[in-house]
Amino acid sequence: MTRQIVRTTAGKVLRSDDLNAGEKEVAAAFLQANPHFGNPHVVRCDWCHETRTLFRDENEGPFKLTSHGWLCETCNVRASSQEVKF
Repeated sequence: MTRQIVRTTAGKVLRSDDLNAGEKEVAAAFLQANPHFGNPHVVRCDWCHETRTLFRDENEGPFKLTSHGWLCETCNVRASSQEVKF
């Protein structure tokens, strides 16, 4: 189980996509076993509409984590984020 599997499940939860049997429970168990990861956040730039699912310790283009959340470096605007709780 990796962070990528948790990201995929988090995206399905927010979009109401069909989850496989037990998928949400497996992701929750992984996060409970690795509490230092925290919950993933869906990060979205309201200007260019770029979206990524990131953990609080990650930067992935075009998003850069700042002390006040993520910044879309392409647009130079603060990105909105929503925490996904399992």
